[in-house]
Formats: sequence, structure tokens, C-alpha cells
Amino acid sequence: MSYAIIGFGKIGHALAKAFARKGIEVSVATTRAPERFASDAAAIGPKVTPTTLAEAVKADIIF
Repeated sequence: MSYAIIGFGKIGHALAKAFARKGIEVSVATTRAPERFASDAAAIGPKVTPTTLAEAVKADIIF
């Protein structure tokens, strides 16, 4: 099962943190290039992966 969060504002950060606390891998995407928010994703945890919108929509479950 793959998960993605589209949007990495306050709600996206909160969702990513919840996934990270449970040890679940999740991709995060915004309209920005992944390298622009990679450090924010890495600060949450190693299982939070920045990606493009095109890749995020391929996930099994999207938030």
C-alpha cells in the first residue's frame, strides 16, 4: 500500500508527522519542485519522501 499527501502546508505537515510517528512511508507533493521542500520533509522523518504531483497521484491512497 502506498500513501501520498498532496499539499505540504500546516495540514500536510501534520499528516506527514502522524505517518512518521507510526513508521509508515508516505510521499508528500506540492506544486513546487521536490528539492524545494526536501529539507522540510527530511526534518519530519526518513519515511517522508518529497515527490512530484505526477508521482503522488499514482499512490494507492491520497490525502
